[in-house]
Amino acid sequence: MACCRHYKMHLLLAAYSAVNQGHCHPKIIDALTEQAHKMTLTSRAFHNDCLGHYVEFMTSYFGYDRILPMNTGVEGGETAIKLARKWAYEVKGVPDNQARVIFAGNNFWGRTLAAISSSS
Repeated sequence: MACCRHYKMHLLLAAYSAVNQGHCHPKIIDALTEQAHKMTLTSRAFHNDCLGHYVEFMTSYFGYDRILPMNTGVEGGETAIKLARKWAYEVKGVPDNQARVIFAGNNFWGRTLAAISSSS
């Protein structure tokens, strides 16, 4: 892509946010606007007319009984910890409050209490 001064550059998105759109390239803005007419980010706590269709498509496409839709990133790690602990208690029979989750050193995976507590 070339900028207004005709410098060639790569567009790479990164930040601490799930809503980073870069420098407002017209194609990105058009895609955001088109999606905003359908639905923006919403919580699973509230009913909407898109979630049921999405869940039906994903479960049949991947052959799953159910899915847990979420944002990627720290939410995925948080859910993985909760699922691992639940599995340890219910399947492996680990005594209550005895499950331990082990993390690699020198990691960073987010800014929630669990993520910061397990990061070095």
